[in-house]
Amino acid sequence: MDKIKVLIADDHEMILDGLRLLLEQQEDIEVIAESYNGSEVLSAIEKVEELDVAILDINMPEKDGIETTQEIKKKFPEVKVLILTMYNRKEFIKNLMEAGTDGYILKNSGKEELVKAIRSLAKGEPYFGKEITKTIMKSYQKNKIFDSPLDIELTEREKDIIKLVAEGLSTQEIADQIFLSAHTVNTHRRNILNKLNVKNSAGMIRYGIQTGIVRDFDL
Repeated sequence: MDKIKVLIADDHEMILDGLRLLLEQQEDIEVIAESYNGSEVLSAIEKVEELDVAILDINMPEKDGIETTQEIKKKFPEVKVLILTMYNRKEFIKNLMEAGTDGYILKNSGKEELVKAIRSLAKGEPYFGKEITKTIMKSYQKNKIFDSPLDIELTEREKDIIKLVAEGLSTQEIADQIFLSAHTVNTHRRNILNKLNVKNSAGMIRYGIQTGIVRDFDL
């Protein structure tokens, strides 16, 4: 079995040690590089032969998480970026999503969610923790502006998937809940993104909020 190759970055050695020990317990994950700042992250990626996921904090010396994410996406677009931080602020989330981050979870989320996020990103699925999704939704409710028309025709199945994405479910969890294959759910997700002309799950959620598709999520 090919392991998910991961880089971890944080300016606190204790955090790096904890992450490494936690991830080394997973049979399908391998930590192949560690960095203390954004510049080291970029140098490390250049040196490794293969990298699946880079786990970054927002506050790092020399280059912060936002700038580092931008450069990773520009130079190494195949590498998925997961932000692991204590900050749950809409400004950070917005800037990082615009930079191209693939996932964002809080440091207090627990090891199960961290591993789940890594596995999701390795499969090409974005992952935003539930608390992050709540922050995104609250922000969008206050600023009800959507770039595309709000009368786009969606199927009932597509609407169901938007609701479940807003609840923070992964593709496999959505598939299990509505009795479809993960492949079929991924196809629906791609179709929704294309119809709405958005790039990621956050755009999908934003449309759902502003059209009333997403209403009952516990904010």
